[in-house]
Amino acid sequence: MNGREFKNAMYDGLAKLMKALANPARLEIIEMLSQGEKSVESIVNTTNLSIANASQHLQVLKQNNIVKSRKEGHYVYYSLVNDDFMALYQQISKYAISEIAELERTLNRQREDNYAMNSVSLNELEVMIQNENVLLMDVRPISEYELGHITGAISVSMKELLCCLKDFSKENEIIAYCRGPFCVLADEAVKILTENGFKVRRLDEGYPEWKINQLEKNQ
Repeated sequence: MNGREFKNAMYDGLAKLMKALANPARLEIIEMLSQGEKSVESIVNTTNLSIANASQHLQVLKQNNIVKSRKEGHYVYYSLVNDDFMALYQQISKYAISEIAELERTLNRQREDNYAMNSVSLNELEVMIQNENVLLMDVRPISEYELGHITGAISVSMKELLCCLKDFSKENEIIAYCRGPFCVLADEAVKILTENGFKVRRLDEGYPEWKINQLEKNQ
């Protein structure tokens, strides 16, 4: 293999990986799987894709070593191939928000509409938790909370939030978090809590970003 053949082979392989990622539905599936292992049916219920469509996207991701699968009875479960890919996806997302003006404007408009502009970073959250002056609220579905959550967080899914308002004190600040910066659950929670008189902000990131942050600290 000469130099040109080598370069062509390497860049073709890299382009194939990038092409596998260049689909909005697949990116949403990756966000879902960054919360933990999920069945095809669970992915369908969250993304509104059909079974056939979701399966096709999952096969593309699997063929490019982005996800892996296992079978249990009649069900097939998928997960991200490893935490290294999750970290890569997070870096791509951060770069896109910081360098693509349209994405930044869209994100800011979403946060502004839900009173969530004054968000909290992971580093700020760590200090707040140490000072014990904050209630950390995970507003993802309980199934995702049980797969993994930020240490010290309580689970209050969006389906339960309105029914639980009487259980929370208005003295302490609430920090709501969800799947990540593109997830709207924390934005919706901030809006509901703000309109009901609570002191609340959203975490700028989500559980997957916290998980990678913890892994990097322990290296």
